[in-house]
Amino acid sequence: MLGSERQREILNYIKKNETVSVRQIVKTFYVSEATARRDLSVLEKNGQIMRVFGGATIAIAPDKQVPLFVRERENEKEKTQLCKFASTFIKDGYTIFIDGSSTVQFMIPFLRQFKDLVVITNGMKIASMLSELHIKVFVSGGLLLENSSVLTGQYAEKFIDDFNADLCFISCKGMSDDGKLTDTSFAETQIRKYYIKNSKMKIAIITSNKIGKKYLHTLCNASDLDRVITLNDIPAEKN
Repeated sequence: MLGSERQREILNYIKKNETVSVRQIVKTFYVSEATARRDLSVLEKNGQIMRVFGGATIAIAPDKQVPLFVRERENEKEKTQLCKFASTFIKDGYTIFIDGSSTVQFMIPFLRQFKDLVVITNGMKIASMLSELHIKVFVSGGLLLENSSVLTGQYAEKFIDDFNADLCFISCKGMSDDGKLTDTSFAETQIRKYYIKNSKMKIAIITSNKIGKKYLHTLCNASDLDRVITLNDIPAEKN
């Protein structure tokens, strides 16, 4: 089979299954792992797929919301580093707003070291992870966005507006070179505005792949926040 023909079949296979692993491609198309990775690289270069850890998923237009399960696999090491640093701003007894982003989700394991925390969130997966750590959590109602597993709309906004927090942790899809934080989701942007409005300290966690990008809906400017945490904040590892 010619490479271009095999790549078309692999693309159709990914479209059918949404997300596939390199191992699945090797087994389905009887190719080596090196060949499978080369084919995926070609498809990614053509803008037809997105590479994720261990495989690939179908490409999504930049103004569309990438499913949470895909975003969770992106930049895992960096998200862990950023959230570990961000957790140093927490103190025992704090009330915290946490959005439903895949970035801030990596904060959850670091919360176990604190006592008497209260968390308010509109993220369903965030709430489930918190409950497993026996952390007190309030979850908003609202309209469920399936791709993001978050609750939005007027019910969620009203719920969050009834709380006040010591600090909030949020993320978004892009931060432009002039410090404007933006996102493709209007509904999630509105929820985050309430988090910012009702928090004493406001922290955004931004991975390096989001820097220099701007999308349709403006959340705020970096100057509106107390801290924007990026890789530049992470101390260099000592040898």
